[in-house]
Amino acid sequence: MSTGYDERLGPEECRRLLASRSVARLAFVSEHSDVLVLPVTYAMDDSGVLVFRTSRAGTLSHLVEGERVSVQVDDVSEDLHNGWSVLAHGRAHIYEGDVLPRSWVAGHDEIVIGISLDRLSGRAVSASG
Repeated sequence: MSTGYDERLGPEECRRLLASRSVARLAFVSEHSDVLVLPVTYAMDDSGVLVFRTSRAGTLSHLVEGERVSVQVDDVSEDLHNGWSVLAHGRAHIYEGDVLPRSWVAGHDEIVIGISLDRLSGRAVSASG
């Protein structure tokens, strides 16, 4: 008999978990109609906008045109058989606030993009309670 759990997370808990991390996978449709999923380093501002930086010539630069995107962040312990996952959806735009996350790649800090999140969902799972 399993004593684990599979719990849905509410929007506020999803926002809290997103704000607790700094690396996410960003999913979007490319200019060539391919679905791409790329890692980004990010930060959350006080209003809940997810912010990242990229280069003008990079794959992510076209997102400033108001593209729809999805963001996924996870924390999983394979040893403990538990973790959580948050999936957020929103629209990308030029960000003009004060939050400037660190970019891992030199030269990938020319454009600051914000994602205004409009839908969040998440799950916490554990094989044992």
